[in-house]
Amino acid sequence: MQSKETAAQCGLFPSTFFRGLVFISLVAVLILPLYTIFILSPSFVDFVIKSQEELAADVAVHMESKLIPDKSQRLTRDILTADVLKRIAGTATDFNLMKVRIMFPDGEIFYSTDARELGRIISFDEFKRTVTSGEPYAELRKKGEKSLEGVVMPGDIVETYVPILRDGKTIGVFEIYYDITAKKEALNRLLRILYFTLFPIAFILFAAVIFSCRRANNNIARRIEAEEKLLQQREELKEKNEELTELIIICRERQRRLEEEQQARQKAQEQVQQEMLKREKMRIDLLRHMVKAQEDERARIARELHDETAQTLTAASLNFATLQNLLVANPEMSGVVGRLQGLCKQMHQDLYRLVHDLRPAQLDDLGLVPALRYLVDDGQRNSGLKVGLTISGTQLKLEPFVETIIYRFVQEGLTNVTRHAETSQASVSLIYEEQQVIARVTDKGKGFDVKQPRQSGSGWGLVGIAERAESLKGTFRIESAPGKGTLLEIAVPLTLGACPFDALIGEQAEKA
Repeated sequence: MQSKETAAQCGLFPSTFFRGLVFISLVAVLILPLYTIFILSPSFVDFVIKSQEELAADVAVHMESKLIPDKSQRLTRDILTADVLKRIAGTATDFNLMKVRIMFPDGEIFYSTDARELGRIISFDEFKRTVTSGEPYAELRKKGEKSLEGVVMPGDIVETYVPILRDGKTIGVFEIYYDITAKKEALNRLLRILYFTLFPIAFILFAAVIFSCRRANNNIARRIEAEEKLLQQREELKEKNEELTELIIICRERQRRLEEEQQARQKAQEQVQQEMLKREKMRIDLLRHMVKAQEDERARIARELHDETAQTLTAASLNFATLQNLLVANPEMSGVVGRLQGLCKQMHQDLYRLVHDLRPAQLDDLGLVPALRYLVDDGQRNSGLKVGLTISGTQLKLEPFVETIIYRFVQEGLTNVTRHAETSQASVSLIYEEQQVIARVTDKGKGFDVKQPRQSGSGWGLVGIAERAESLKGTFRIESAPGKGTLLEIAVPLTLGACPFDALIGEQAEKA
């Protein structure tokens, strides 16, 4: 029953479909020639005429550039040599030019292939517009139409005017009558051939559509028969499908068990990862606490040395100075006291440097950038190392802990350059980016192989730098090679909070 209904539907659909297809084909056969005759052909003819007008302008420009010398700032009769006249005649013959004329800007005909026109003056608007605008003018005059001068055209002629320009000034006008009668007749013959060819092709296409429809109708009939056979095979496949369904149920059950086991293993792995992350966080927190405690202890020792020991040395130096004044009569004892006073001053300077190394006051009072400038200047004075400092980006006020780690990184990097690099120059860069701040210490010293294991007891400063960067969730990088210098870089993300340095200074000024 289902097979008969399907056959009935397939038999009705092709009849309606093919009737519509034949009707559309008939309409297309009628519209295509009309569209070609009344729309496509005129557009093609206009395009060809426009191309010929542009070609005529190009020919005139070519003749003007080749026949009129570039050094001529004005038209004179002595430029019309026998060679120039011969080339004008040859070009006119090659391009089928009906007339060639050269005119002064005021319209006087300076040269013409028709000697009777010499000395005549033309003054129509198109000529004046060409002289004033410096733009070529080309227009097709069909057979029987009049030119700008009122002359009846014997054929299809492109009347062309091209200005002769020197230094942006028009010194004359070059005119040609470009005859395209033969080309237009050839175009018309081509269109007639197209019309005579188009109708048979349209008829053949219409016949092909009808033939294809009949053939497709037969194919559909055979398809209906094939569908009946497929329905029978469908019943057989249905039975086999039931058997496969049972097998699929068994496979799904096994797959479910495997997924449960996989989820259990994945859950165990996640627990292990969470435990590892927890321990790693504890390790980083402990490292940060140790670094903070170390810096706090440094600051405490620096304060005690500055407040107590430095005052004691200052008092001793003053007492030695007083004693030296009292021992003026005894030069030997006065010299000994003077040397003791010098030792006190030297101890005071060493103590000041020790206090600064323990905890630089500039870092707490002025911030990271001034502290780095002082570190660079102090290193140049004490070690003779020439260091260049570069600050780029918008300066930000970072957390004291972050600024301390960056300062210690630069300090350790310059110490390594002084001790190991065997060079007199180094550079320090501090780069403020949107998401991170980067500090670099580079030198052009002897370098080393970063892949080669370092000797026991060496390189602990670099290890400490790496651990401090890790405590800030940052990165530490070393690039070096023997004889090619060394680059140390630390990158700290700006996730701990920062504010623009200029804004911070403004707020402090307002409070003051």
